Amino acid sequence: MITTKKIPLKFLIRSTYNEFLIVVLFSIIAFIIHHYTDFFTIPLSISTFLGTAISLVLSFNLSLSYDRWWEARKIWGAIVNDSRSLVLQLQTFSDDKEKIAQMTFYQIAWVHASRHVLRDEKLSENVTKYLSKEESLELETSRHKVLKINEKMAQCMKSFDDLNSYEKVQVDTTIVRLVGHLGKAERIKKTVFPREYQIVLHLSIYLFLGFLSISLANLGHHWEILLLVVIAAPFFLLEKTATHLQDPFENRATDVPISSISRAIEINLLDLIGYNDVPEAIQVQDFYID
Repeated sequence: MITTKKIPLKFLIRSTYNEFLIVVLFSIIAFIIHHYTDFFTIPLSISTFLGTAISLVLSFNLSLSYDRWWEARKIWGAIVNDSRSLVLQLQTFSDDKEKIAQMTFYQIAWVHASRHVLRDEKLSENVTKYLSKEESLELETSRHKVLKINEKMAQCMKSFDDLNSYEKVQVDTTIVRLVGHLGKAERIKKTVFPREYQIVLHLSIYLFLGFLSISLANLGHHWEILLLVVIAAPFFLLEKTATHLQDPFENRATDVPISSISRAIEINLLDLIGYNDVPEAIQVQDFYID
């Protein structure tokens, strides 16, 4: 997630480099055609009307993309709350510190495993260090690694002897909510934003710039290229931003910072059980936090 107002220019240029090259090519072709042939001209008003229409569609696309990103952020906010609630409930209901610590370790492993699954990454030491060697081996062969940890949590819950039925239901409800949060995140991950909409919008921007390059051909070669690039920049940058926000779990600078959120949960839960070996919080890297 981008955390600073000073975004490096190279980051913006790198994200739309190919598009800008095509815009420059449009401008050069339009200049050559206009000055060396009898090619027709397009009134500037037509290009302006087309640009206005595309701006409205682009703003709608950006709004929908941000809704997906914000839903993902709310899901991980709920995971933070329920992870804390789980440990606090166990500490309130039970005096078995060893089993509470075990459930806490399972929950930390669950959070980190969820992050890796959503980002299509291999499980890291952040997961395996909170599990036994046998449990880690089971996790490697499991098709759904996060649910495997949930299974371990359910088995651990059965071993609590000092919890009554009501207290077990309360803890189980929290665990069920956590499973539900993961399901919501997976739904965002696996539901592809309509590509036809994105392709049509992308081609429409190129069409608008093609018309505009013909309309601006009388300005002269150098001014035309410069002006066209300046006009094209916000269109392509907003489109690229919308495209990135549509998929908030792809380990990009614009993604939901689930690595730092997972680390924050780990720190909170270890602190609750009085664990000494607490890791440091993840810091901002350049202009974003992972």
